[in-house]
Amino acid sequence: MKAGTAFSIGLEDYSVCRLLFEDIGAIQGLFEKCLDYKLLVDGHPADPGAVADDFLSFAPGKSPDDKFVFGIANQQNDLVGLLDAMRGYPDEKTWWIGLLLFVPEARSQGLGQMAIQGFIEYVRRSGGQAVMLGVVEENLQAYQFWSRMGFEFVCKREPRQFGNKTHTVLIMRRAFAD
Repeated sequence: MKAGTAFSIGLEDYSVCRLLFEDIGAIQGLFEKCLDYKLLVDGHPADPGAVADDFLSFAPGKSPDDKFVFGIANQQNDLVGLLDAMRGYPDEKTWWIGLLLFVPEARSQGLGQMAIQGFIEYVRRSGGQAVMLGVVEENLQAYQFWSRMGFEFVCKREPRQFGNKTHTVLIMRRAFAD
């Protein structure tokens, strides 16, 4: 993983850096460790080609410069989490979180909360005014996490295909106070 801190999460044992395509092997390894998530959302383990495709996918009208894939690493520089975001989507003052994922042993320790707090501060400093995301309806734990983080339900999207599964997606938003 590339050295250099993208933003702080307030925990000295962890660092956040922007990942590059050359880090795809580490990202694949993270997805393989998160089999529970992949089975819940896609119904199958992580496909190496799909991980690379996801890394290179952009929202309509967006470019590679707008895509941010942040790696969260422990003191040993092992990738334990990932935050995938798109700047200026769905509007210029909003950022979209495509994914926040941690290996099972790093979950339920407050790391996600600290990562989101650090990311929100990063978005603010970058001129953003809100963050949005989608949660598959079946992932109740994720919905509860995002609600605790101050995100509010916006709308429900029509069911769509994710791998072998079909999900309704709940759109959530958190606007920042000035």
